[in-house]
Amino acid sequence: MSQQSDISQENIIVELGLQDLDEERKNELLIKMSDLIQRRVLLRIIRSLSAADKEELKIILKQKSPSAVYHFLISKNPDIEKITDEEVIKFKEEILRYAENLNL
Repeated sequence: MSQQSDISQENIIVELGLQDLDEERKNELLIKMSDLIQRRVLLRIIRSLSAADKEELKIILKQKSPSAVYHFLISKNPDIEKITDEEVIKFKEEILRYAENLNL
């Protein structure tokens, strides 16, 4: 994730009014948010792959090498940081809207 994404995730804690949580709980929330955003980025990239690329990805996934998967995805979509930043922004807007509806 880019530095901008990291900053956006940190700021969401403040915007949700959760800055008074202990550091361990804040870190747990950031990890969960980060995992969700990573999944969204992965889905977005997979959706953009051609049928042949998806077949190649299946083969790479069988190798169980996160590094190989990452390099493959980067080679197919070099704008991964831009996509990540966009997903962080969308996630942040969604979670803030949801929190607003709950009157947090």
